[in-house]
Amino acid sequence: MSSSPMSPADAGPWTGRRRLAAVGAAAALLWSLCPSPALAGPVAAPEREGHVMTRPEALLPMGFGKQSSRSSTLKRYLRWADAYGFRVSEHPSYGGVTRGAHASRSWHYDGLAADLNWGPPGAPASERTNVRFAIKVANSLGLGVIYARDGTVGSAADHRSHLHVDVGSTSNYGRGLVRVPEGQRRTQSLQGAAHFPWAQRDNLWGTNTDKRLQAIRAASRMHGTKFPYGVKLAQRAVGVTADGKWGPKSRAAHDRTVAAVQRAISVSPTGIWGPVTERTYLKVRAKLR
Repeated sequence: MSSSPMSPADAGPWTGRRRLAAVGAAAALLWSLCPSPALAGPVAAPEREGHVMTRPEALLPMGFGKQSSRSSTLKRYLRWADAYGFRVSEHPSYGGVTRGAHASRSWHYDGLAADLNWGPPGAPASERTNVRFAIKVANSLGLGVIYARDGTVGSAADHRSHLHVDVGSTSNYGRGLVRVPEGQRRTQSLQGAAHFPWAQRDNLWGTNTDKRLQAIRAASRMHGTKFPYGVKLAQRAVGVTADGKWGPKSRAAHDRTVAAVQRAISVSPTGIWGPVTERTYLKVRAKLR
């Protein structure tokens, strides 16, 4: 059944110029509400603290500054930072949050952001050196940071003497917003399995991490209970007193440590270093070191 064209009288006001004007207004409204698609590189303007992304006097559309990391990842990072020697503040678990010091919807109040300082107030050379390292650790875990490392664009201007870290999807190193790199925390889990103290669980696979994990691997029955870095280092890796004597206690501790390593690399925790553990560990090692 066909219908006759609508007459101007039937169309009412939605004709001609009025229809075009309405369409144009709707398009303009949608454009104003859509976030910019170009956040792949540095952006000089919009900044955020926690949930809130602000221009000098305006609120940006939602879609910026969304959470991209788990709160547990931030907690593990702060535990490392505190043990390493940083002063952690503006977090519920580290002295509380100063009311009114942050935007009303700041992630600080939710325990999803914190501030780090090194040494006395101010920005001595030692602080900048240590903060740069803390940024590297945060990047490895996929956490967002704000710090005037490379300049003072946007919110970095207010973060010259302390590091802000949060669970957001963007960072500002001083030149504007950039996306947070994809992180992982498997290295930190392996460092925990190898009995590193918290100050050394930096989630970075360096020489010491490699030696301990290789010592655990070599001490397995599969590899003939060997000690390429000495018995004492192997004992420290499995969490027993380093007396240089590999006896029943060391062996039992080794098997428990292997189970922890297996959990960290998503292998069934049997406590026995076998072919499956070997293949999976070597793949993880090749990817992360």
